[in-house]
Amino acid sequence: MKSATIVIAVACVLPLGAAAEDFPMPRMLKSMEKGQWRIEMLENSHAKPGQKMPVMTLCTDNLLKQAQEPQAATSERRCTDRLLKDASDQAVLETKCPERTAVTTITRESSKSVLAEINSTGERPMHAKVRYTYAGACRAGQATMTLDKNSEQCKKIRASIANLDPVKSCAGAGANREQCENMMRQQVAQATAMCN
Repeated sequence: MKSATIVIAVACVLPLGAAAEDFPMPRMLKSMEKGQWRIEMLENSHAKPGQKMPVMTLCTDNLLKQAQEPQAATSERRCTDRLLKDASDQAVLETKCPERTAVTTITRESSKSVLAEINSTGERPMHAKVRYTYAGACRAGQATMTLDKNSEQCKKIRASIANLDPVKSCAGAGANREQCENMMRQQVAQATAMCN
């Protein structure tokens, strides 16, 4: 699922994902459609030869809702973001963290298609190319990120949660047992929603 992690990281940059208060919003993304965006990983330097990349769908409506919700207090962010290019058809974003620097070039291919190229240096250098294609309005109850329900990833997710019993898994949690069980139920619900 490393490729899924990369896709999710990139997804947070693209259509309307740049809603975080300290993240520079490129002009080209401000005019992009809200709704479902199909995400196709075209290249990934961390993929094994011949490895098929999962196709995912991102619901930007949910990203906007999440960005507007008050965030729990977290440790200070150690990364800085800078907009290197801000044109109507292309944006270049740089994210510098202590362990890596990533440069993402986002190019509008059409009114319904965007291509992102990500190059990361430092710990675990990476190159990826991702295409986002507008797929219409989000469905009622749709998760922020979804996979094809018949995909290999969803088969693995369903198999791993089929035998998961929060009561048994949290038996040794002591005073935190109820919290542990609730957290596990939430994780199962989120994983299930990704494959609907």
